[in-house]
Amino acid sequence: MAEVLEQVRELLEGSVDAAVILDGERRILYYNRAYQELTGLRGRALEKRIKQGAHCYEVFPLEICENACLGCRAREVSRPLRVDEIRAMRGDGEELTFIVAAVPLADGKIIETYRDVTADVRIQRRLQELLKRERQQKEILEDKVVERTGELEAAMAELRQAQAQLVHQEKMSSLGRLVAGIAHELNNPINFVYGNVDFLGRYMEDLLSLVDMIDGYLEQESDLRDAVESRKREIEFDFLVDDSRKLIRSIRSGAERTAGIVRDLKAFSRTGGGDLQETDLVSGIETTLNLIAPLLKNRITVEREFAPDLPKIVCNAGHVNQVFMNILTNAAQAIHGEGTIRVKIGLDLRGDGIRVEIRDSGPGIRKEYMEKILDPFFTTKEVGEGTGLGLSISDNIVRAHGGRLTYDSKVGEGASFTVVLPLRPPAEAGRDVEPHSNAARRSI
Repeated sequence: MAEVLEQVRELLEGSVDAAVILDGERRILYYNRAYQELTGLRGRALEKRIKQGAHCYEVFPLEICENACLGCRAREVSRPLRVDEIRAMRGDGEELTFIVAAVPLADGKIIETYRDVTADVRIQRRLQELLKRERQQKEILEDKVVERTGELEAAMAELRQAQAQLVHQEKMSSLGRLVAGIAHELNNPINFVYGNVDFLGRYMEDLLSLVDMIDGYLEQESDLRDAVESRKREIEFDFLVDDSRKLIRSIRSGAERTAGIVRDLKAFSRTGGGDLQETDLVSGIETTLNLIAPLLKNRITVEREFAPDLPKIVCNAGHVNQVFMNILTNAAQAIHGEGTIRVKIGLDLRGDGIRVEIRDSGPGIRKEYMEKILDPFFTTKEVGEGTGLGLSISDNIVRAHGGRLTYDSKVGEGASFTVVLPLRPPAEAGRDVEPHSNAARRSI
């Protein structure tokens, strides 16, 4: 056994870990240099205390020495034991952390080793603190992201509401500019109806008087024919019959014209909400042309080139009608005096959409305005004549339907606007879209 202890001492002497050999009463029998450094005692002072029978917990106490001696426990269970992160106070007062191991020997002696892991523990604790701080920062960041997302969603909702209001305001502005012409168009047939009703009433009275006369002469057949012929001449019976028929046809025509104007006005004014439905694009453009007829009357010729059997498209009809109202109204207002607006409708080159080209014979768009005409609130009209939102809103509507609005112009040669709409809009139709550069939209 003495030889074994000697070999153990040689091994412990060269170890970087502090080590002691204790007897059954926990008195120190041997210590290595690393253990001496932990005690803070000089060699002679430590040797003296050991000769006096000092116990391990008196020379270098661990936090578990008072209540749960590891060496004693290892001896009881007759097997090595190990405990991690045990604190102890070094001789100079610095608190250290150790991994403590105890190995029982056959004759009741105990070997205890102390591995200094203070630096590792400090690093681990620092890492834990950093991880904890990172988690806290992450939670704070996530909370801020949630809060910011909510703010953005609220802002987007306000933006959508504002955009809807702008569309409505622009539509009302377009309707306001058409009110005078529409009132005139409605006033003419209505006045015609009212004016001719009086004539028709008098004609009918004369006819009724003729019938009364005939009834009165039924008993005097000999005089009946002469009286009837005389009365017919007095009331101009032949003219009355012809003119009555003409008046009735005119009244019917005026009523139909009035109903048509009201129907077109209702179709254009319909907002359609956010619902998508199959729409006849040709019919919608014809309705728009009817509404702007007062702007075209007696000075602008509309040339139509519509491809036959065009398919219907799925869209928000009210919004799409607004697009063509804005473009056609601008074209009509751009032409001073007589001119021509050419409307061409056909399938897109890829066959999966409808292409509408509107070209006017106006003065064209100046070069410095080309990059601005789709910007919100940009207008070249006089104050009070335009909001500057028509083309900007039109561009947003077209792109929301998955289409594109392009334009081209040369000064003195008029302007051309082309709208391409898919037969079926994308799934995200109606959502807000990011603006593109005007230069990219000019190519057609």
